[in-house]
Amino acid sequence: MDSKEFGLVAAQQLFQVQDLHYGFWEEGEIPSVENFFEAQNKHTLFLFKYIEEAINADKKCKILDIGCGIGITTKKLLKLGYRVDGLVPSSWMAQKARKNTQPYKDKTRGEIYECNLEDFPIAYLSEKYRNVFFSESFQYVNMQKAFDIFNLILSETGTVIIFDFFKRDGVTGKSPMGGGHSIGKFYETVKRNGYTIHTDLDVTKNLSPNLKLLNDILVNRAIPFSKTLDAFLSSRYKVLYRLLKYTFRKKLGKMNYKYSQRRNEENFQKFKTYRLFVLKKLDNRTIAAL
Repeated sequence: MDSKEFGLVAAQQLFQVQDLHYGFWEEGEIPSVENFFEAQNKHTLFLFKYIEEAINADKKCKILDIGCGIGITTKKLLKLGYRVDGLVPSSWMAQKARKNTQPYKDKTRGEIYECNLEDFPIAYLSEKYRNVFFSESFQYVNMQKAFDIFNLILSETGTVIIFDFFKRDGVTGKSPMGGGHSIGKFYETVKRNGYTIHTDLDVTKNLSPNLKLLNDILVNRAIPFSKTLDAFLSSRYKVLYRLLKYTFRKKLGKMNYKYSQRRNEENFQKFKTYRLFVLKKLDNRTIAAL
Protein backbone atom coordinates (compact mmCIF):
# COMPACT_ATOMS: atom_id res chain seq x y z
CA MET A 1 0.00 0.00 0.00
CA ASP A 2 1.57 3.30 -1.08
CA SER A 3 1.21 6.63 0.75
CA LYS A 4 -1.60 7.89 -1.52
CA GLU A 5 -3.65 4.76 -1.00
CA PHE A 6 -2.93 4.84 2.73
CA GLY A 7 -4.26 8.40 2.95
CA LEU A 8 -7.51 7.47 1.20
CA VAL A 9 -8.02 4.35 3.30
CA ALA A 10 -7.23 6.23 6.52
CA ALA A 11 -9.76 8.97 5.67
CA GLN A 12 -12.42 6.38 4.95
CA GLN A 13 -11.82 4.51 8.21
CA LEU A 14 -11.06 7.37 10.61
CA PHE A 15 -13.82 9.73 9.52
CA GLN A 16 -16.30 7.06 8.41
CA VAL A 17 -16.78 8.69 5.01
CA GLN A 18 -17.92 6.62 2.06
CA ASP A 19 -17.38 9.05 -0.81
CA LEU A 20 -13.68 9.88 -0.88
CA HIS A 21 -14.06 13.30 -2.50
CA TYR A 22 -14.60 16.95 -1.58
CA GLY A 23 -17.91 18.52 -0.75
CA PHE A 24 -19.57 21.10 -3.03
CA TRP A 25 -20.50 24.30 -1.18
CA GLU A 26 -22.90 26.98 -2.39
CA GLU A 27 -21.82 30.63 -2.25
CA GLY A 28 -22.06 31.92 1.33
CA GLU A 29 -22.55 28.45 2.80
CA ILE A 30 -20.49 27.84 5.95
CA PRO A 31 -18.72 24.47 5.83
CA SER A 32 -18.98 22.24 8.89
CA VAL A 33 -18.54 18.60 9.80
CA GLU A 34 -22.31 18.38 10.30
CA ASN A 35 -23.18 19.35 6.71
CA PHE A 36 -20.17 17.77 5.01
CA PHE A 37 -22.06 14.68 3.82
CA GLU A 38 -24.76 16.88 2.30
CA ALA A 39 -22.03 18.84 0.49
CA GLN A 40 -20.54 15.58 -0.80
CA ASN A 41 -23.96 14.61 -2.15
CA LYS A 42 -24.17 17.97 -3.96
CA HIS A 43 -20.78 17.19 -5.50
CA THR A 44 -22.14 13.86 -6.78
CA LEU A 45 -25.37 15.35 -8.12
CA PHE A 46 -23.41 18.09 -9.90
CA LEU A 47 -21.29 15.43 -11.60
CA PHE A 48 -24.31 13.26 -12.46
CA LYS A 49 -25.98 16.17 -14.23
CA TYR A 50 -23.13 16.33 -16.75
CA ILE A 51 -22.88 12.56 -17.12
CA GLU A 52 -26.59 12.42 -18.01
CA GLU A 53 -26.19 15.27 -20.49
CA ALA A 54 -23.13 13.64 -22.07
CA ILE A 55 -24.98 10.41 -22.82
CA ASN A 56 -28.41 11.99 -23.40
CA ALA A 57 -29.72 10.03 -20.40
CA ASP A 58 -29.38 6.85 -22.47
CA LYS A 59 -29.24 4.03 -19.92
CA LYS A 60 -28.44 1.47 -22.61
CA CYS A 61 -24.94 2.81 -23.23
CA LYS A 62 -21.94 1.92 -21.09
CA ILE A 63 -20.06 4.17 -18.64
CA LEU A 64 -16.71 3.69 -16.89
CA ASP A 65 -15.94 5.21 -13.47
CA ILE A 66 -12.14 5.58 -13.51
CA GLY A 67 -10.72 5.66 -9.99
CA CYS A 68 -13.97 4.46 -8.45
CA GLY A 69 -12.58 4.10 -4.92
CA ILE A 70 -14.78 1.81 -2.86
CA GLY A 71 -17.52 2.00 -5.50
CA ILE A 72 -19.99 4.42 -3.95
CA THR A 73 -20.46 6.59 -7.05
CA THR A 74 -20.57 3.46 -9.24
CA LYS A 75 -23.20 1.99 -6.94
CA LYS A 76 -25.35 5.14 -7.12
CA LEU A 77 -25.29 5.09 -10.93
CA LEU A 78 -26.08 1.36 -11.00
CA LYS A 79 -28.99 1.96 -8.64
CA LEU A 80 -30.32 4.58 -11.08
CA GLY A 81 -30.27 1.95 -13.82
CA TYR A 82 -27.10 2.92 -15.69
CA ARG A 83 -24.72 0.38 -17.21
CA VAL A 84 -21.55 1.39 -15.43
CA ASP A 85 -18.28 -0.35 -14.55
CA GLY A 86 -15.58 0.78 -12.14
CA LEU A 87 -11.79 0.76 -12.22
CA VAL A 88 -9.42 1.10 -9.24
CA PRO A 89 -5.81 -0.11 -8.78
CA SER A 90 -6.04 -0.72 -5.02
CA SER A 91 -6.83 -4.30 -3.99
CA TRP A 92 -8.47 -3.15 -0.75
CA MET A 93 -10.68 -0.65 -2.54
CA ALA A 94 -11.53 -3.06 -5.36
CA GLN A 95 -12.71 -5.60 -2.79
CA LYS A 96 -14.90 -2.98 -1.09
CA ALA A 97 -16.20 -1.76 -4.46
CA ARG A 98 -17.24 -5.27 -5.50
CA LYS A 99 -19.08 -5.72 -2.22
CA ASN A 100 -20.87 -2.36 -2.57
CA THR A 101 -21.91 -2.94 -6.18
CA GLN A 102 -22.68 -6.67 -5.98
CA PRO A 103 -26.50 -6.24 -5.58
CA TYR A 104 -26.64 -4.45 -8.95
CA LYS A 105 -24.11 -6.47 -10.94
CA ASP A 106 -25.21 -8.50 -13.96
CA LYS A 107 -23.68 -9.70 -17.24
CA THR A 108 -23.52 -6.23 -18.81
CA ARG A 109 -22.77 -3.89 -15.91
CA GLY A 110 -21.15 -3.60 -12.52
CA GLU A 111 -17.71 -5.00 -13.35
CA ILE A 112 -14.93 -3.72 -11.08
CA TYR A 113 -11.51 -3.77 -12.76
CA GLU A 114 -8.57 -3.96 -10.36
CA CYS A 115 -5.83 -2.25 -12.36
CA ASN A 116 -4.31 1.04 -13.39
CA LEU A 117 -5.95 2.76 -16.36
CA GLU A 118 -2.86 2.01 -18.48
CA ASP A 119 -3.39 -1.71 -17.80
CA PHE A 120 -7.07 -1.82 -18.67
CA PRO A 121 -7.86 -5.27 -20.20
CA ILE A 122 -8.96 -3.89 -23.56
CA ALA A 123 -8.82 -7.31 -25.24
CA TYR A 124 -11.73 -8.49 -23.08
CA LEU A 125 -13.90 -5.43 -23.75
CA SER A 126 -17.00 -6.57 -25.64
CA GLU A 127 -18.54 -3.10 -25.93
CA LYS A 128 -16.98 0.35 -26.00
CA TYR A 129 -17.90 3.05 -23.50
CA ARG A 130 -20.00 6.05 -24.38
CA ASN A 131 -18.61 7.96 -21.41
CA VAL A 132 -15.66 7.63 -19.05
CA PHE A 133 -15.37 9.91 -16.04
CA PHE A 134 -12.99 10.85 -13.25
CA SER A 135 -14.12 12.14 -9.87
CA GLU A 136 -10.93 13.47 -8.24
CA SER A 137 -8.90 10.68 -9.80
CA PHE A 138 -7.51 12.27 -12.98
CA GLN A 139 -4.64 13.78 -10.96
CA TYR A 140 -3.22 10.27 -10.48
CA VAL A 141 -2.96 9.22 -14.14
CA ASN A 142 -0.40 9.95 -16.82
CA MET A 143 -2.25 12.35 -19.14
CA GLN A 144 -0.90 11.14 -22.47
CA LYS A 145 -1.31 7.47 -21.57
CA ALA A 146 -4.87 8.21 -20.45
CA PHE A 147 -5.74 9.67 -23.86
CA ASP A 148 -4.14 6.68 -25.56
CA ILE A 149 -6.53 4.44 -23.63
CA PHE A 150 -9.53 6.70 -24.33
CA ASN A 151 -8.96 6.18 -28.04
CA LEU A 152 -9.23 2.42 -27.55
CA ILE A 153 -12.18 2.15 -25.15
CA LEU A 154 -14.43 5.06 -26.21
CA SER A 155 -17.10 4.81 -28.88
CA GLU A 156 -17.07 7.20 -31.85
CA THR A 157 -19.42 9.57 -30.00
CA GLY A 158 -17.70 9.02 -26.66
CA THR A 159 -17.11 11.71 -24.06
CA VAL A 160 -14.68 12.16 -21.18
CA ILE A 161 -15.70 13.95 -17.98
CA ILE A 162 -13.04 15.14 -15.55
CA PHE A 163 -14.05 16.59 -12.18
CA ASP A 164 -10.79 17.36 -10.37
CA PHE A 165 -8.32 20.07 -9.44
CA PHE A 166 -5.32 21.22 -11.48
CA LYS A 167 -2.23 23.32 -10.79
CA ARG A 168 -2.44 26.94 -11.87
CA ASP A 169 0.46 28.02 -14.07
CA GLY A 170 2.69 31.04 -13.50
CA VAL A 171 1.79 31.55 -9.83
CA THR A 172 4.54 33.07 -7.70
CA GLY A 173 5.61 31.27 -4.55
CA LYS A 174 5.86 27.60 -3.60
CA SER A 175 2.60 25.75 -3.18
CA PRO A 176 2.15 23.87 0.13
CA MET A 177 -0.25 21.53 -1.69
CA GLY A 178 0.74 18.68 -3.93
CA GLY A 179 -1.27 16.91 -6.58
CA GLY A 180 -2.89 17.95 -9.82
CA HIS A 181 -1.66 18.31 -13.38
CA SER A 182 -0.65 21.64 -14.88
CA ILE A 183 -3.78 23.21 -16.37
CA GLY A 184 -1.76 24.54 -19.31
CA LYS A 185 -0.27 21.14 -20.11
CA PHE A 186 -3.74 19.63 -19.86
CA TYR A 187 -5.11 22.01 -22.51
CA GLU A 188 -2.14 21.16 -24.75
CA THR A 189 -2.68 17.41 -24.28
CA VAL A 190 -6.39 17.67 -25.11
CA LYS A 191 -5.68 19.54 -28.34
CA ARG A 192 -2.78 17.30 -29.35
CA ASN A 193 -4.94 14.19 -29.02
CA GLY A 194 -7.81 15.42 -31.18
CA TYR A 195 -10.39 16.22 -28.51
CA THR A 196 -12.48 19.33 -28.10
CA ILE A 197 -13.50 20.90 -24.79
CA HIS A 198 -17.28 21.03 -24.79
CA THR A 199 -17.57 22.23 -21.16
CA ASP A 200 -15.01 23.95 -18.95
CA LEU A 201 -16.39 25.08 -15.58
CA ASP A 202 -14.24 26.65 -12.86
CA VAL A 203 -15.82 25.69 -9.51
CA THR A 204 -12.78 26.43 -7.34
CA LYS A 205 -14.75 28.70 -4.98
CA ASN A 206 -17.34 25.96 -4.47
CA LEU A 207 -14.67 23.41 -3.51
CA SER A 208 -12.06 25.50 -1.67
CA PRO A 209 -14.13 25.67 1.60
CA ASN A 210 -13.14 22.02 2.09
CA LEU A 211 -9.66 23.27 2.96
CA LYS A 212 -11.09 25.51 5.69
CA LEU A 213 -12.99 22.55 7.08
CA LEU A 214 -9.90 20.32 6.93
CA ASN A 215 -7.84 23.00 8.65
CA ASP A 216 -10.42 23.32 11.43
CA ILE A 217 -10.38 19.54 11.97
CA LEU A 218 -6.58 19.45 12.08
CA VAL A 219 -6.19 22.46 14.36
CA ASN A 220 -9.03 21.64 16.74
CA ARG A 221 -8.84 17.83 16.80
CA ALA A 222 -5.91 16.11 15.15
CA ILE A 223 -3.07 18.40 16.29
CA PRO A 224 -4.14 18.51 19.99
CA PHE A 225 -4.39 14.70 19.94
CA SER A 226 -0.99 14.33 18.28
CA LYS A 227 0.57 16.59 20.92
CA THR A 228 -0.95 14.47 23.69
CA LEU A 229 0.35 11.29 22.02
CA ASP A 230 3.75 12.91 21.52
CA ALA A 231 3.99 13.83 25.23
CA PHE A 232 2.93 10.32 26.27
CA LEU A 233 5.45 8.52 24.04
CA SER A 234 8.32 10.86 24.94
CA SER A 235 7.79 10.25 28.65
CA ARG A 236 7.10 6.48 28.59
CA TYR A 237 9.14 5.18 25.64
CA LYS A 238 12.07 7.57 25.35
CA VAL A 239 14.44 5.40 23.26
CA LEU A 240 11.72 4.27 20.83
CA TYR A 241 10.38 7.83 20.62
CA ARG A 242 13.78 9.25 19.67
CA LEU A 243 14.34 6.51 17.10
CA LEU A 244 10.97 7.13 15.46
CA LYS A 245 11.46 10.90 15.43
CA TYR A 246 14.85 10.50 13.76
CA THR A 247 13.65 7.89 11.23
CA PHE A 248 10.67 9.95 10.13
CA ARG A 249 12.19 13.42 10.54
CA LYS A 250 11.94 14.30 6.84
CA LYS A 251 8.35 13.06 6.62
CA LEU A 252 7.37 14.95 9.75
CA GLY A 253 9.06 18.11 8.49
CA LYS A 254 7.17 17.86 5.21
CA MET A 255 3.85 17.33 7.00
CA ASN A 256 4.54 20.26 9.32
CA TYR A 257 5.25 22.48 6.31
CA LYS A 258 2.05 21.39 4.55
CA TYR A 259 -0.29 21.65 7.52
CA SER A 260 1.09 24.58 9.51
CA GLN A 261 -1.74 26.92 8.55
CA ARG A 262 -0.55 27.09 4.92
CA ARG A 263 -2.74 24.34 3.52
CA ASN A 264 -5.79 26.59 3.60
CA GLU A 265 -8.63 27.94 1.50
CA GLU A 266 -6.71 31.00 0.33
CA ASN A 267 -3.72 29.01 -0.90
CA PHE A 268 -5.98 26.47 -2.56
CA GLN A 269 -7.59 29.25 -4.61
CA LYS A 270 -4.16 30.72 -5.36
CA PHE A 271 -2.37 27.57 -6.48
CA LYS A 272 -5.19 25.26 -7.64
CA THR A 273 -8.12 25.44 -10.00
CA TYR A 274 -10.94 22.93 -9.56
CA ARG A 275 -12.66 22.23 -12.89
CA LEU A 276 -15.36 20.19 -14.53
CA PHE A 277 -14.44 19.30 -18.10
CA VAL A 278 -16.51 17.54 -20.73
CA LEU A 279 -14.33 16.43 -23.64
CA LYS A 280 -15.59 15.16 -26.98
CA LYS A 281 -13.74 13.21 -29.63
CA LEU A 282 -13.27 14.91 -32.97
CA ASP A 283 -14.02 12.83 -36.05
CA ASN A 284 -11.18 12.03 -38.45
CA ARG A 285 -12.34 14.60 -41.02
CA THR A 286 -12.27 17.40 -38.44
CA ILE A 287 -8.85 16.33 -37.15
CA ALA A 288 -7.43 16.32 -40.70
CA ALA A 289 -8.70 19.87 -41.26
CA LEU A 290 -6.92 21.22 -38.16
